[in-house]
Amino acid sequence: MGLAGVRPALLVVGHGSRDADGVDEFWTLAEAIRRAAPDLAVEFGFIELTRPAVDEAIDRLVGAGAGDVVAVPLVLLGAGHLKNDGPAALARARERHPDVRFRLARDLGIEPLLLEIAEDRIREAANGADPADRAVALIGRGSSDPDACADLWKVARLLADGRGLGAIEPGFVSVAAPGVPEALERCRRLGATAIAAVPFLLFDGVLVRRVHEQAAAWATGHPGVTVRAGPHLGPDPRLARLVLERYREAIAGDVRMNCDLCVYRVRLPGYEERVGTPIALTPHGAGPARGSRRARPAGRAAPTPRAPEPGAPPAIEVAGVSYAYPDGRQALRDVTFRVRSGERVAVLGPNGAGKTSLVLQLNGVLRPDAGEVRIAGAPVDDRSLAEVRRRVGIVFQDPDDQLFMPTVGRDVGFGPAHLGLRGEELERRVAEALDAVDLADRRDRPPHHLSQGERRRAAVATVLAMRPEILVLDEPSSTLDPAARREFADLVRGLGMTTLLVTHDLPYALELCPRTLVMDRGAIVADGPTREILSDAGFMRAHRLELPAGFNPLLG
Repeated sequence: MGLAGVRPALLVVGHGSRDADGVDEFWTLAEAIRRAAPDLAVEFGFIELTRPAVDEAIDRLVGAGAGDVVAVPLVLLGAGHLKNDGPAALARARERHPDVRFRLARDLGIEPLLLEIAEDRIREAANGADPADRAVALIGRGSSDPDACADLWKVARLLADGRGLGAIEPGFVSVAAPGVPEALERCRRLGATAIAAVPFLLFDGVLVRRVHEQAAAWATGHPGVTVRAGPHLGPDPRLARLVLERYREAIAGDVRMNCDLCVYRVRLPGYEERVGTPIALTPHGAGPARGSRRARPAGRAAPTPRAPEPGAPPAIEVAGVSYAYPDGRQALRDVTFRVRSGERVAVLGPNGAGKTSLVLQLNGVLRPDAGEVRIAGAPVDDRSLAEVRRRVGIVFQDPDDQLFMPTVGRDVGFGPAHLGLRGEELERRVAEALDAVDLADRRDRPPHHLSQGERRRAAVATVLAMRPEILVLDEPSSTLDPAARREFADLVRGLGMTTLLVTHDLPYALELCPRTLVMDRGAIVADGPTREILSDAGFMRAHRLELPAGFNPLLG
């Protein structure tokens, strides 16, 4: 989806059930998804047994104006319903709505959040039993699809490795072998005197009860073994985050490789030290690591805070920009994005990600080795440099870098004076800029007599006096106390300008910017709604971004 477009609608596809409790749990999860993405057009439909049907849900989205629909199947492991029924439903939809784009996301799959939920259910069922004496029969649905069945073995292995849960034996409640009794028997033969039979199933229903019934029947014949019936996964709110991640993947492109459990991307028990390290390219991982890893783009879409003039070019357009410093260090790698007039966009990333190098491309301090930067449609080159620097105002992290004259007023007038303004016109510019930042009464004060928050606003005034169209703020909240931080946020919102906010202050980015770009190792690795990006815990960890303790972006 282009940045100028509307975000695709989300269609969540459930299997359907005749069991009222299972359907109720589906709708509980549906509400969690709506809360996690309140601005997203979402509908829910079922493949069979329950209304509304998938086709009805699709027609509702299209009837409400959706021109692009991403279908996310609520399927744990990909089997027939994902590989057959999902594509068939979208094929029917394309026939009914030939002008609408339809995309199918992958199954929820083997993912850290899902393992966390399963681990919680296993611990609940274990009820404090000694891991040395206990085992877990992890029971899946069962399928004629060998790939889906094999995935349950992988889930069991990942849960058994490094989590202290005891031995874990997979089994199935229908279609495939081994069945529930066989899985329990394997646990007993491994020496377990306490076994938890845990359904690896999303929602309550006949299959969950069948697991428990078969486990109870087996237990009656084995009085020396304690068997506990564990809970199924259920409508855990963490699943809402996973659904939205699958939605974002479908927007980014065809995701074929399972990167969700890469030890270089996710903190898996026992392998924490590998997160963020380069992958060795030598055979079998031997020898020193060489090369670099590029993170999977998230391809998230941006909201539309203010409509630009019809036909107007983007305020900022960066197309395929790469840049290396003279010492050979690659600072930017194929950077591409647009910012519309009036948007406020955060630029996030760890130290050394390339944020400053990108900002300096916008006003021509640095020039790309490849690609192009355009400001309001004009390329940044020698002919346009003076006009570009007027249009793009940069407020540095340290306001003292921009305040060097004897008084605030003279600092604010410095730039316009160098443009040739004199007399009343210069006075008017200074007065307007100081009024805009609420510092008119500080005009004759020395800058060093101002508070930190006032100096920050004075630095903004020095830029506003040039009447820019784009405001770039570098770490504007650093060193500000809570009151000054709030006042500066109010100032930024009140200006209504196209704004790039370069910051490590993630709550501030969420407060001010509906859209976020994330940079890492010189590349844009995510572009989309700030709340969704900050809520993606795995993605954040992979790119060394940490939220303050206790801060929840879904609630902030």
